[in-house]
Amino acid sequence: MRKIYIITLALIILSATTLYADEPYNLPDEISRVHNQIRIAVIPQVELISIVQLISSYPTVFDFLMVQDTSQYKNDVLEYFKPYKDHPIIKMFDRLSLQPRMLNFSAPSNVMLYTDNSLQLRTDILPDEFVLSRTGGLDSLIVFITLLKDFANVSSFNNFYIAHKNYYEKIIENTIRTIGGTDYITELETFYGVQQQSYTINLVSLYGHVGFGNSLLLSDNKREIYNTMGPQRIENNIPVFGDERYLKYIIRHEFSHPFVNPLTEKYWEYIKDYSCRFDEIPDVARREICGEWEECINEFIIRAITVHLAYLESEDAGIREYEYETSRGVSSLDPLLKIFREYAANRSEYPTLESYYTTILDVFKN
Repeated sequence: MRKIYIITLALIILSATTLYADEPYNLPDEISRVHNQIRIAVIPQVELISIVQLISSYPTVFDFLMVQDTSQYKNDVLEYFKPYKDHPIIKMFDRLSLQPRMLNFSAPSNVMLYTDNSLQLRTDILPDEFVLSRTGGLDSLIVFITLLKDFANVSSFNNFYIAHKNYYEKIIENTIRTIGGTDYITELETFYGVQQQSYTINLVSLYGHVGFGNSLLLSDNKREIYNTMGPQRIENNIPVFGDERYLKYIIRHEFSHPFVNPLTEKYWEYIKDYSCRFDEIPDVARREICGEWEECINEFIIRAITVHLAYLESEDAGIREYEYETSRGVSSLDPLLKIFREYAANRSEYPTLESYYTTILDVFKN
């Protein structure tokens, strides 16, 4: 079935290319650097969609997801791209993004990560129902990225991106300097007992103080993992994406979702009948960090893991993270921390987190 779907996908991509693209189009080379196994980047595809978001009606509805402070870069974007606000891609984006659970929150950046440098859907990634559903289906997605390619072409997006190369390099360098020397990837892969394909922090100057964990599943079952994030604030006209403590937290948290979420999905039959426990979760947690049972399981497990890793760093760091997560309503923190200590002490018996996962899920049963 998967092979048939991929063949169908390839035929639709070919058809759309023939119908809508008069000539090949390629985005400029990505501006990025690798630091301790993490690629810190300004990805052209995501930068392009963030510009569409800014000049569309999106900020009037989702203002908290877009940058509020003024900066020279934001002014440059508005001045350069406002003449193209009536382009068909803006109208289509408005139609899709202003509907609940459609092309909003993490979906725009996630969709763009599925495209290659020529703004075609990548064929080396297994299909993702999330991407398809958030864009209205495969046909709608093809039309969307084709219109987006036309927008990039007629607006000379490449010229804008290249002209701001020094700016992108500066925010990347500032972020690398703030991250420091900790090797978070070795730490995470050692804890989970699994290696992934790659890890990227994707800096988006036009987003608000948000972080989106995205991942792409490859045919070998490894994942490209992304943390797409906006700045915390603007200082001296330059976005600041967080101090060392915040970046440490966000790296551990967002890079953990592609490890944990698929396990909860895989073992869903083991835990789904205990959804009545959702009513016992504190209101603050249901309001601020998880809106449904499966989401709460993932969030509580990941937040307990970040506390566990902080304790391994130092007692003070662990206490800080513990107090923060309990204030957010993570009510199962103590039993989860106990289980993670047991897991860490018995790695010869439990080489991966998956080998211990039903024991972890028992916390949510009991």
